[in-house]
Amino acid sequence: MAKALRIPTEQLSEETQQLYDVLNNDKDLAVILIAASFLDACLRSLLEKKLLEGSVSDRMLSHKGVLGGMSARADLCYALGILPKRAYQDLGAIAEIRNIVAHHHLTQSFETGGIAAKCATLDATSLGDTKPDQMPPRMRFTLAVTLLANSLLVTALHLQRQPQVKSLRDPSRIRFRAG
Repeated sequence: MAKALRIPTEQLSEETQQLYDVLNNDKDLAVILIAASFLDACLRSLLEKKLLEGSVSDRMLSHKGVLGGMSARADLCYALGILPKRAYQDLGAIAEIRNIVAHHHLTQSFETGGIAAKCATLDATSLGDTKPDQMPPRMRFTLAVTLLANSLLVTALHLQRQPQVKSLRDPSRIRFRAG
């Protein structure tokens, strides 16, 4: 089995400017697919910090593994308490938007009914005079993606500072009960 592409958190962090360029300049289809793929890579990076290093974790996180999809990765991050509920809900909505465009036989846009309705559910912080519920769907989507990507990367970088368990036999994991 080929190893899944592992993108270090630092590299993802460095690539955020390229993500922002796509979000601001590309066509709707590219924006949706690339944004979802970037967030999926961020989730994988987060989980790599929490799971044991090794072939079992690699297999689980591979595209054919039980944690190979964006939704499964978001589910586990939420269940582990490293993803707040609102971010979890937004990731679910973005995955649904991605599925709408990926499985439709015609090009979809942010103005398409189902996509616009999903974008309306995304949590977007108000910027300036524009209230989130007055934002066009694409602006709301790009803002939510930007906030999520930054949050996921900061969390992954924070987890990186904690010692990663290499094995369950790691002596630092041994706990003794007093008397």
